[in-house]
Parts: sequence; structure tokens; C-alpha cells
Amino acid sequence: MIKHIDKKDVPMEIIITMLDALKDSTRQDILYLFRQKSEYCVNDIAGSFKLSRPAISHHLNIMKRAKILSSRKEGKFIYFSFNKKYVVGMLEQFLHYIKDCC
Repeated sequence: MIKHIDKKDVPMEIIITMLDALKDSTRQDILYLFRQKSEYCVNDIAGSFKLSRPAISHHLNIMKRAKILSSRKEGKFIYFSFNKKYVVGMLEQFLHYIKDCC
């Protein structure tokens, strides 16, 4: 089980940023891809959608800024992976906020 992150260390804005990034259906579909494979390059992800590569890159960058995805560069390719530990920790923290406030 992931240890709760202290409220002082995680401003609610960070959790809201992550949730905001997850509200888009395309980003939800991208995230769903990671059930099949742990890592994808942009071209692999773009090949699974009818959107342009720049549009997919835009969605990936939003998810990366929200720390939902991690990335690494290999040559001229960037590979993305789901940052599961972070996302689960933030969702647990969000539940902790809800339980404490009401």
C-alpha cells in the first residue's frame, strides 16, 4: 500500500491539475493503452487514434506535466509510461481530503 502524502506537501492544486488532465476522453483512452503495454513511443500511440501526431503529442504533454505519464528519450524517440505509483498516491490523497472535510 502506498503511504499517504502529508497535506502540507501536496497542495490541492496539484491534485486538481491531475484530475483536470484526466477529464478528457482522449487522454482517458491514451491511459487505457497502458493496460496492454508498459511503454509506448509517440508514433505507437498516434497510430492507435484518428488524431494527428501533434494532437497526440499535445495530450501526452498535458499528461506529462500533470505527472500522469513519465517519459524517457532514446535516440530521436520519446517513450512514455504510466506513472501509476504517483497517480494512485494522489488519488489516495484526494480521498483523504474528502474523508477529512465532510
